[in-house]
Amino acid sequence: MELLLIRHGRPHRSSDPGGANPGLTAEGRGQAGAIAAALVAGRYGPITAAVSSTMRRAVETAEPSARRLGLELTRDERLVELDQGAVQYHGGIDHFAARADAWASLNDGRWGDHTFDPAAFAARVLRGVEAAIQRSNRGNVAIFCHGGLISAYLGMVIGSATPFFFAPDFGSVSRVLAGPGDYREFLSANETGHLMDPLPHSV
Repeated sequence: MELLLIRHGRPHRSSDPGGANPGLTAEGRGQAGAIAAALVAGRYGPITAAVSSTMRRAVETAEPSARRLGLELTRDERLVELDQGAVQYHGGIDHFAARADAWASLNDGRWGDHTFDPAAFAARVLRGVEAAIQRSNRGNVAIFCHGGLISAYLGMVIGSATPFFFAPDFGSVSRVLAGPGDYREFLSANETGHLMDPLPHSV
């Protein structure tokens, strides 16, 4: 089967004492609709399971796809982003002076004022993705998640020395082949062609 690691659509930036967990902007909702249209059209093969992080931006991206595919959406807290509990959602690495600074900070477990354990995060990500694999043995699995999570999981698949090394675009799809046992093969990263397809994108 193929794993489709789908980054959520563009969310609002937010500063929330209860934890930065914003929903999607109008652009993000359009991206969610474009993803759903592509999945329904069969661009990524038969989808037999839809799994999402429990964070709002991932759930709101996943819901149109699950609804249009006729699938029950499974929410898994193991798939939440490394910024869970942060008081601000920055939206990406663009608030760093240089991309190299962003990767150094993330791999040291620092995201702005928020700190986390990169090794524990990677281990949690692996458990969450592997659990998603077990939910389907007949077709492909759509996993709606986050940029840091996608980077960390692909890093494990390709044997990267550090978990964080690239920033997938909002609404992008990265693909991994899940073979028998623990065989995992990198297929692609950051596919965005579906966001430009002339298909109806209503959610």
